[in-house]
Amino acid sequence: MNGIAKLKEKLAKREQIFASMLCDVGYTSLPNLYSECGVELLILDLEHGSFFPENIGDFLQLCNMVDIPTIARIQDCEYHCISKCLDMGADGILIPRTESFEQVETAIASMRVHPRGKKGIGGRALIRPGEDVYDINKNRLLFLQIESRAGIDLLPQFLTKYKDEIAGILIGPCDLSVSLGCGLKLGSEPVIAAIRDTIRICKEHEVSVGMFMGDSNEARRWQAEGMNIFWIGTEEILLIQALNALRADLETFPK
Repeated sequence: MNGIAKLKEKLAKREQIFASMLCDVGYTSLPNLYSECGVELLILDLEHGSFFPENIGDFLQLCNMVDIPTIARIQDCEYHCISKCLDMGADGILIPRTESFEQVETAIASMRVHPRGKKGIGGRALIRPGEDVYDINKNRLLFLQIESRAGIDLLPQFLTKYKDEIAGILIGPCDLSVSLGCGLKLGSEPVIAAIRDTIRICKEHEVSVGMFMGDSNEARRWQAEGMNIFWIGTEEILLIQALNALRADLETFPK
């Protein structure tokens, strides 16, 4: 069973998934490194990071070669943003700021080929070895990022109508907190309540759910409350953590 098949199975069963994100660094050694470290889902950030659809193709093909599934967090929910990332080799798409039926319907139409959508056929890595054109509809994953109360309120309807199209739900805690008027106080009660509402809805609909997290301590806390996708860190965050740990260790040396 390949990486994407394993990921799909774990998503369907709501089993634990280790995900991480790259925002700016696309070194050719990274896909193998992340794979060897047990990352099961690698997210490329085109919304806030330095990547854009035309420059991720080589990196995505390296990810395909080492069998690490990838999804692209796109700039906005528009056909050209979604379609091009799949053409370049992404295994799926993460739609930021999801809070309308129009966004979900645009995403589905842009990712699926006829009769389920209007995705154009093209690009160097759209169709993989062993696939036919219709396999795109079942092998490319759609994730919705929930970042506002409007998104949470509509989530039950999204999952009722489009559950078969949605691989999982990911919470964006920073924008969620700002949208609730809490600034970046991610631990404030309105934010915690909104996160719990999202988890509850996903449990009721038997859909995988996760959130961007800073470290394993945060993951442990939310795993106890029902999350199963642990989207932990960016390359910068992980580097800072490693350097701080190293510096703290060096400071224990005898003077």
